[in-house]
Amino acid sequence: MGRLSLKNVTERKGLLYFRRKIAGKDTYIRLPAIDDPDFHAEYKRLSEDGAKRQGPAPGSIAALVAAYKANPEFQALELSTRTNQMRYLEMISTEIGERGVKGIRPTHIYTMRDRMAETPGKANAWLSVLRALLAYATRLDMRADNPASGIKRLELGEHEPWPADLLHVALEETTPMTRLAIVTGLCSGQRVSDCIRMQYGWIEGGIMEFAQKKTGKDVAIPMHPFWHEELKKLPRRATTLLYERSGAPFKTTGAIQARLRDLMATKAVREVHADLVAREVIDEDATFSFHGLRKNACCYLLELGLSDTEVGSILGMSSEMVRHYGKRARALMIARGAAERVTQGVIVPIVAAKIAGQAP
Repeated sequence: MGRLSLKNVTERKGLLYFRRKIAGKDTYIRLPAIDDPDFHAEYKRLSEDGAKRQGPAPGSIAALVAAYKANPEFQALELSTRTNQMRYLEMISTEIGERGVKGIRPTHIYTMRDRMAETPGKANAWLSVLRALLAYATRLDMRADNPASGIKRLELGEHEPWPADLLHVALEETTPMTRLAIVTGLCSGQRVSDCIRMQYGWIEGGIMEFAQKKTGKDVAIPMHPFWHEELKKLPRRATTLLYERSGAPFKTTGAIQARLRDLMATKAVREVHADLVAREVIDEDATFSFHGLRKNACCYLLELGLSDTEVGSILGMSSEMVRHYGKRARALMIARGAAERVTQGVIVPIVAAKIAGQAP
């Protein structure tokens, strides 16, 4: 990656972090990769000099955070608890400090929570601090209610693979861009944070190559023809495969997560979900996220006969994790053959049949 000379940026194990003092200690905030379209905007945001301000605007989140930290009850907390809360208070102030307390709505909180969906423990700790902060706002009469009070914590358990019936109806019912996002996750086996980063310039010889945002691992993914076909259906309006309605690359994972929540709430998907429950294929409270597609992809590659090491190399995960994912994931995609097998298998039988001109 080369030696960086950007102020307050440090590199650790191939990943970039922005260093700042929080509660007297160095805290490292993860930055996008240097070639990520969001890097410069995120670095600029973190680098802004707060000292130029005369203080937080009255009624703002930043003003609420300052009042919360000065509260004797907060100061009486154990040092370790206070330090941990300070970390999340700083995150909240940095991200939404300029917003008015009265303007915060549940939808804003869902969006911010979902940006951390791949680290649910962190997301839940952040949500707990935000909930306490907004409860304090009601004590100060900055607003009458707490918009975070009804928002659930993220599940810490298994990410379930999508059953074939659910996958089929989801692809039929969703919008073209959300469909492409699902296909990208299904065919690449990558986290949503990497799927929204994928660029056309990273494709060479039918192989998508990049370093994962979360782990820094280099991956090389053979692109299935089904993936190529879906890409051809939408105009190339950005350097990235996926983009917002404006044509700009997705800045966060929250938009995709919100789209999937809306998709899962549609009548057609709910009916299939109920049918799967009735057939005892899934539990009644089963939920399906973007990360579940990563488990689908893992199972697909294992069924092709690839080894745990080969699958781990393509997906950017350890052999132990491959075995763990493959143990419980249902086989939803079947094909035959090795490097060629990856690109010759049938990922979604109904869609593949339509492409071939066959009756489903």
